[in-house]
Amino acid sequence: MRAFLITIFIFISSVTFSQQIKATYAMKVTRNVDFSGNPNMPKQVVERIKKRLSEPVNYDLFFDQNQSIYKQQEKLDTPQSGRGGMWARFGGGSQNIIHTNLATGQQTNQQELFSKLFLVNREVKAREWNFTGESKQIGQYMAYEATYTQMQNPPQFRMSFGRRGNNDEEKEEEPEKIEVTVSVWFTPDIPISAGPDNYFGLPGLVLMVQDNKKVLVCTEVQINPEDKIKLTPPKKGDEVTWKEFNEIREKKAKEMRELFQNNSNRDNKSRVFIRN
Repeated sequence: MRAFLITIFIFISSVTFSQQIKATYAMKVTRNVDFSGNPNMPKQVVERIKKRLSEPVNYDLFFDQNQSIYKQQEKLDTPQSGRGGMWARFGGGSQNIIHTNLATGQQTNQQELFSKLFLVNREVKAREWNFTGESKQIGQYMAYEATYTQMQNPPQFRMSFGRRGNNDEEKEEEPEKIEVTVSVWFTPDIPISAGPDNYFGLPGLVLMVQDNKKVLVCTEVQINPEDKIKLTPPKKGDEVTWKEFNEIREKKAKEMRELFQNNSNRDNKSRVFIRN
């Protein structure tokens, strides 16, 4: 299978993809939410939360043979607040931009966290791909499956409702990592090693990713799109390492949980805190 794919790649590589290409992806994350902690929460609020969590998020990937820009599509977000409740999210948004050098694996990430921009540089190491031999049609393209296995922290999703006593504080423990097999589907029909987020490095554009409870699916590919952008690394934000950024994110998450808990104890209203 590996030799077959390499042959396909060499043959199709003779086709010149000198233009900029745009691929659009829909991302959906499956979350199991337990509302039993607050049986008095209005049904409409529960349904609103479930609906919001089930909505896919759309991203655009602009790329050429050498580099790519990956960013979330801009969307007008309606605040979810009202009597007796509150909705809060953080850690994502249209300000987040990932620039990838497809040859070296070097990424420059512009990340927004609590309305503050950070510039994070990291190198995505080459993966040991396992070509399974499976193939399927995705849109108009024939796609092939490649997988890799890695240890990951389990998806963290926390919600707190209503009032708690001082003795009800939960102790936070570092979750044990779990082994996850990531499935990636790529097409040699577009022989450029681009892909969404950090899923790249294959002999063709990545069209679909299944990573634990996260699924990314390419919904459209445009060659030489009208809305071209400059494929240059972002420059806004405080420069930090990936480790430093994660430490800042954990610290801010803890501060937010404490803030929401204190507010709940003070006014006895149901509040919701969500952390991805």
